Amino acid sequence: MAATSRSLDLSRILDTLPVGVWVARVPTGEVAYANRESREILGMDAVEGATIHEAASTYGVFDLDGRPYPVEGLPFSRALAAGGPVAVDDMVIHRPDGVHVNIRAFAYPVWSEAAEPTHVVVAFIDITAEKRAEAARKQTESRLAFAVDHAPIVIWSADRHGVVTLSQGAGLASLGCQSSELVGQNLFELYAGHPSIPGFLRRALTGESFAYTVQAGEAVYETWVTSMKDPSGQVTGITALSHDVTALRKLQASAIQNDRVIALGTLAASVAHEINNPLSYMLGHLNLLSQSVDRLEQATRAPVAPSRAEVFDLVTDIRESLEPVRGGTERVAAITRELRTFSHPAAEAAVVDVQAAVASVLKLVGKELESRAEVILDLQKTSPVAGSSARLVQVVLNLVVNAMQALPSGPSHANRIWIRTADHGDVVVIEVADNGAGVRPEHRERIFEPFQTTKEIGEGSGLGLFVCRNIVNAWSGQVTVDERPGGGARFRVELPAAREAESTRSPESDSAPPPPPAPGHVMIVDDDPRVARILCVQLEAAGYRVTVEPEAGQALEHLADGRDRIDLVYCDLMMKGLSGMDLADALAARAPSRLDRVVFMTGGAFTPRAREFREAHARRCVEKPFDVVADASQRLDARASG
Repeated sequence: MAATSRSLDLSRILDTLPVGVWVARVPTGEVAYANRESREILGMDAVEGATIHEAASTYGVFDLDGRPYPVEGLPFSRALAAGGPVAVDDMVIHRPDGVHVNIRAFAYPVWSEAAEPTHVVVAFIDITAEKRAEAARKQTESRLAFAVDHAPIVIWSADRHGVVTLSQGAGLASLGCQSSELVGQNLFELYAGHPSIPGFLRRALTGESFAYTVQAGEAVYETWVTSMKDPSGQVTGITALSHDVTALRKLQASAIQNDRVIALGTLAASVAHEINNPLSYMLGHLNLLSQSVDRLEQATRAPVAPSRAEVFDLVTDIRESLEPVRGGTERVAAITRELRTFSHPAAEAAVVDVQAAVASVLKLVGKELESRAEVILDLQKTSPVAGSSARLVQVVLNLVVNAMQALPSGPSHANRIWIRTADHGDVVVIEVADNGAGVRPEHRERIFEPFQTTKEIGEGSGLGLFVCRNIVNAWSGQVTVDERPGGGARFRVELPAAREAESTRSPESDSAPPPPPAPGHVMIVDDDPRVARILCVQLEAAGYRVTVEPEAGQALEHLADGRDRIDLVYCDLMMKGLSGMDLADALAARAPSRLDRVVFMTGGAFTPRAREFREAHARRCVEKPFDVVADASQRLDARASG
């Protein structure tokens, strides 16, 4: 009776456990006991008389791949084979109600006093939720690994000494590296010569979290970095996410360049008007000059010598015709300079005069502006800004053209465009407003996205405002749009004032007369005889000895043999046959010491090679037209003093 009571108590206890308990007899595997939880997990009662060889089919035991579980792999069989406890967690029960349950089982052999196994106790639990969580984790890890290995990002970390402990991601490709390749390298040593990376690392290792943009070689990365700390709060290293934006920056640069090309088309009509007007009166006065010269020639050949008064009158007529020709030529040259400023690739950051940029835009589109609207200017003197003159002209031009296109067709006196510049504390403000239809609030951010335009087809490219925001953001500024008081749109550019107020001055802007020329021998290499002739005349009049070569091949032989000293060479960049670029390459190979004496003249670099050459040799290039005497004097004096 006592034994029966103890058995009932044990059975009751086992039925309360959240673990399935299954006791099988050795050697057949027939069930000797099964508790309540085992029936819940299996979805059925134990089947009396079913042997171990029938267990898989009787209770629906399968492996993870859906195959019937092998008898020798069952916990009962493994425990007997091992002679001790075993664990199995790759079994799936296909219950009669259609539910599949993952289980983890632990089997223990029970021994008799004669050391013979009599039973095997199997305890098992439902791990379906755990398996699902593990599968979800693996899927998440797989997706994350796929993203990291394919997206242009780098996840990296380093210890407090700067040694890389993690380096993973497709964004490493722009550095010529693969995932994990940088692990073990010291970033302070790897980028010892970089102007900013060591400083960023030191900031992060002090516990600071921040974002920065950095260029390493040709690659550009936007990075968020933060410190890692131990439980005591001590910094143990840094971790960061870097986004490879190299392709994006190239796309932005391409969009900016494409926008300039599109804008040049917009400028064509206005520029044509600005050039054709002076050309008209220049041609007229040149005809008068020709007539005056004919009259002077006739007078000098007449049997009776002309009187002093007649000669004076003819000379006065010639002088009066020369002045408009000179003025018109200077006006055309000024327009071409403004176009070059706009169309050239941006130079390195410099101090830019905001009012001068606005003035350039007004010169380029002034006539078209006058035909479309009344222009109201409020150009207060402002601080300079740090940037590029060409880029700032592009920003203002896009805003002005955008304002013109926003105005309705009709009489110009009904339309208004306001252009304003001012200082607001440490910020320089440029505003361009119009009294057109304005920009609806829901469109005020979208219009700065690429290829977004509210204009009619053919009225805009959808790049102008996108380019404006990219340029302004790159200078730590911002461009916004709101409603102009009284109606219409108002675009506002805010740029930080430059810390250094020194303005850069180009040689042509210097009003001081050039110093007296030092004696020297100058060579002119140009396949346009009219250009070569006028340069020769100007230099000879200033006291220089001049040699003219119409072909770069002849000039190369003259320069390479070194028999005749040439102090300075002015060579056209774009010529038939051997170009100025070819001459530079040949001189670098045959007489490199003479290459630094060559100045390259250009009226426009039309090929990619010419543009790249001009950018690489900016200090040794001059734009036609230019003052050859002043330029030669400055270069020779600089060489003598250097």
